[in-house]
Amino acid sequence: MIAYMKKHKFLFSVIGLVLFVAAIAGTTAYFSKSFSSKNTAIAASFDVDVVNEDGTKIGDGQFNLDEELYPGMDTLEAYHFEIRKNNTSLPTEYHVNLEGSGGLFPSSGDSPISLTLEKKIGDKWEVINHQSSFKLDQDTEQFRILVDWPHGDNDIQFQGKKGNIKLEVIATQVDEEEEPEGPPYYTGAIDFKVTPNGKTFKTADKEVNFYVENGMKVIEVYMGEEDEEFKEKVGDLRIVESVDDNGETWYRVYSENEYFASENQMWRVRESSVDTSTNGVLLFDKTLAPYLSIESQVLYDWFLANK
Repeated sequence: MIAYMKKHKFLFSVIGLVLFVAAIAGTTAYFSKSFSSKNTAIAASFDVDVVNEDGTKIGDGQFNLDEELYPGMDTLEAYHFEIRKNNTSLPTEYHVNLEGSGGLFPSSGDSPISLTLEKKIGDKWEVINHQSSFKLDQDTEQFRILVDWPHGDNDIQFQGKKGNIKLEVIATQVDEEEEPEGPPYYTGAIDFKVTPNGKTFKTADKEVNFYVENGMKVIEVYMGEEDEEFKEKVGDLRIVESVDDNGETWYRVYSENEYFASENQMWRVRESSVDTSTNGVLLFDKTLAPYLSIESQVLYDWFLANK
């Protein structure tokens, strides 16, 4: 199993400095000698930045909300920012707090306004869960905040009201990841809900293999010899990337025993519906509730690297 990072070492807000103090403890026997030496300790650099689209550090009053918001409005790009590692070599995780307050954003959570955080991956913008922590895949990565007001039943209650949007980016030093053992590699938890009204089958610690074949990604999960319900009802899994006649990319999910993963009853997910917002978890999110979730850091990193 891959060892996951512990997240409790130090906490910094956007930019900070970390100082390390090392303590050495020993034991004393009947005969003992002591030695001392003077050494110079240098703190590692913790140099991260969050800047707006002009390259200056983020500050107050920079959201693009000059125009009035109204139900049915076009999606508004309210803010664009970058997170930069700069000279930081320490392993770091980031957390984005994005929240609204005031009349437009009541504490009850009944606001008609939708705030969405997106990250640019390649040439595409992908929604990320701003309630979870994440790492940077590149030295500099771009993010944007979108504002929507879809039509709702209580829109009239919010006419003329004002609100505030707060963005906070927190950088946290974390422990180094242990190098994954393998190949072969093994998963964490696997959940597979095949049909809207069907059962969710669960398993864990399964061998996973992944590679690119003819330009398309292939993921294979093997159940092994254990006699369990997932193996009996679902069996080995194979997820294959494909492109249809309209040029749209899909991931087809085949299983050893499940009828709904056969060629006649294809279980497949659009590329745009693959959720990578939770670090270390691939979520193939089908419409109307079915999904396949695979926990594996090494698989997750490979999948993002080959998008």
